[in-house]
Amino acid sequence: NDKRIHTLYNTAKQYAKKKTKKFTKDMTIGEALKVNDQVETILSGFGMHCFTCPFSLMETLEQAAMVHAVDINFMLEKLNNL
Repeated sequence: NDKRIHTLYNTAKQYAKKKTKKFTKDMTIGEALKVNDQVETILSGFGMHCFTCPFSLMETLEQAAMVHAVDINFMLEKLNNL
């Protein structure tokens, strides 16, 4: 019985992982903010604070990283670890 529960737990965990949206460099800031409540905190940590500006919401994560001199791969790693 414990083995069956463990198997079901692992299956559910893998399914949830597949359903989790991954952050990509071509995702807009607006899209990223909708994925997880902690995105704003992560982006703020990289010096990105313009969440009320309509233009920034249409900017991609890669464009924002370039403007703020941030390594896009490092930023994506932090976002995808949420």
